[in-house]
Amino acid sequence: MDIAKEIKVAINTGKVEIGFKVGLKTANKKKAKLIVIANNAPEEIATKVKASAGEIPIYRYPGSSWELGGLCGKPYPVSTLAVVDPGESAILKIQEG
Repeated sequence: MDIAKEIKVAINTGKVEIGFKVGLKTANKKKAKLIVIANNAPEEIATKVKASAGEIPIYRYPGSSWELGGLCGKPYPVSTLAVVDPGESAILKIQEG
């Protein structure tokens, strides 16, 4: 599966919350179906997200936060994004392996 393509499709056709603080709130409210964390995200961010996620699957994106930001169409780094609605994307299948 091309994770970059699936992230773009989820952003364009579904609902994705971009950013650490918003992603954390979404996880706390148990609205997220998947949380993606950039590979170079600080460990304290990853720890806080994992603590809030509970049963929500977490995917460690292999690229940097700059690459994740670029996928999201943002001119800045994105450490975390929360998929609330995958839309036409198959992104939720990455949790299956």
